[in-house]
Parts: sequence; structure tokens; C-alpha cells
Amino acid sequence: MFRQPTDKMPDISPFLKQLARRFGQLITACALVFLAWALYQQWGTINNWRPTAAQIALLAVLAFCYSGALMLLAFNWVTIIQSLIAQPPPRVALLLSYTKTQIAKYVPGNVVHLVTRHMYLKNFGLDHRPLASGSLLELASLPLAAVIAICLIMSLIGDTHLGSWKMGTVVPPLFILAVGLSALVIWRTHRSWRLPAIIVVSRAVGFMVCQGTIFAVVLYIVSGSFVALAVPAAIFAWLVGFLTPGAPGGIAVREALLVSLLAHVADDDAVLIAALILRVTTTVGDLILYIFGNLVLMKYVPEITYDRRQQRKNS
Repeated sequence: MFRQPTDKMPDISPFLKQLARRFGQLITACALVFLAWALYQQWGTINNWRPTAAQIALLAVLAFCYSGALMLLAFNWVTIIQSLIAQPPPRVALLLSYTKTQIAKYVPGNVVHLVTRHMYLKNFGLDHRPLASGSLLELASLPLAAVIAICLIMSLIGDTHLGSWKMGTVVPPLFILAVGLSALVIWRTHRSWRLPAIIVVSRAVGFMVCQGTIFAVVLYIVSGSFVALAVPAAIFAWLVGFLTPGAPGGIAVREALLVSLLAHVADDDAVLIAALILRVTTTVGDLILYIFGNLVLMKYVPEITYDRRQQRKNS
């Protein structure tokens, strides 16, 4: 039996979906190559340090801790998208969009992971506008949270210097500015978005504190002394690396800045080795997050066909 001729255009969505999938796989492969190259470049300096088995085990624990801290940011992404979209995809799909694409931040440009995340969520029928708005809100929350975290920690440890920066006179106005700006933005947003905004900023501050603490512990492993100032220094170095255009994952920027900020409280070689080990630790943490998403979260993501996506768009 022959089919009747039709004037409808052929459905090209399977081809586009396959093309997007191949592009995502290519981006992932490129990210893994850049990761491997960055680790190879740093290993020569780190190799001069001879850790014990207990220290290696502790560094492995720190890598898992960093991966867990990244889940705070992944849940922030979920909260943002669920606040912007009336009928968002399942939460596990939003989490997977973050875990699958996070390692792409190591590709030069600092935007590839955002593009790849958008391409993945387009399979669920989401429009570009809310995804772009969600990314902008996410990016805006991170520097704000970093400033709040630095001010809080500096006020707790009582130190007034961060490298050549005299923080005693800078911290109070910075803290007031950051908290005031956060309060103003939250208050001016829609009433239904106020609680999600508070949650997003709080989680991001928690991530910053975890990241800074991890570096302080790494420096303690290398030097044998705990430097409380290493916590805000790591957050500040992350912030500068984050704001530096074209630096994939802040590579080299953060390491150089950490040595400069902590030169007056710790040995330069110890800080440099700790900074490089931190890079390896966070890189391994990114890989753990990626593997977790592909091995665990992937099992719970429902398959959404093209017809169902069309129904979602038309509803």
C-alpha cells in the first residue's frame, strides 16, 4: 500500500537533534582535552612535592567535597529556571543539564558550558529567552555571593590585609553595598521570586565559603600550618579569574593572584604548590560531578520525543 502524497515538509527535527547531540559530544571531548593539557602543564611543578598516602587520601576527600559544593550551584540553576518557567522540565533534567556541561568551562571563551547547557535543554522544548535570562541571573549571583563571603570571613578572622590590599577600611562598605544591593534586587523583584532569590544567593555564598576552606586545607597539607586568610584569598582569586575574559576556568589567573595575596603570611613555594594542587582538586571535582550526572542522574531523566515537545510548546 502506497502512502498518499502530502504537501507537508519533511520532519527534520531528528536530524537537528542528532546534530546537537554530536556537537555536545564534540564540546565535551574538547573540554576533556583542555583539562588533560592543563593538568599536564601543572604536574611538573606539583611533582616536586612528595605527599604521604594520608595526604593523598585527604586531597581525594577534598575533591569530593568540592563536587558536593558544586551541587549547590546546580540546585541554584534549578531554582532559577523553575522560577522563570511556569512548566519547567523535571528537576533531574535541569540538574543533568548542569552536571553534563560544567566541564566545558575549561574550553577557552568561558561561555561554551552555557551554550551547551542551552542546547541540552532545548530538547525539552524550552525557549531561548528564559534560558538566557536564567544564565544572566546565575552569573550575576556569583560575584555578589563572592563579595558577601569575603566580607563575612574577613570580619570573622579580624585580619586587615589581603596582600597589598588594606581590607580594614574596604570590608565594611563592601559588605553594606553587597547586602544592600542584594536586598534591593530581591525587594524589587516579583513577590514570588523573593524567596528563590534569597535561596540562590545563600547557596552561592555557601559554595564560596566551601571553596575557600578547601584551599585553606590544601595549603595546610602542603605547609603544615593553617592560614585563615587563605579562605578569603581563594574566594577573591576565584572572583578575579571568573571576571577575566577568555581565561578558561580562571587558569593561571587564580594561581598567580593567590601567590601575590598570601606572600606576607606564607612561603611563596608552598602557596604556589597549594594553588596548583587546588586546581587539580577542583578539576577532579568537576570530573566527579560530570561522571555522577552521567551515571546516576541520567537514569532518571525521561525521554521526551519530538511530538511531546511540540505538544508542550502548543499548550
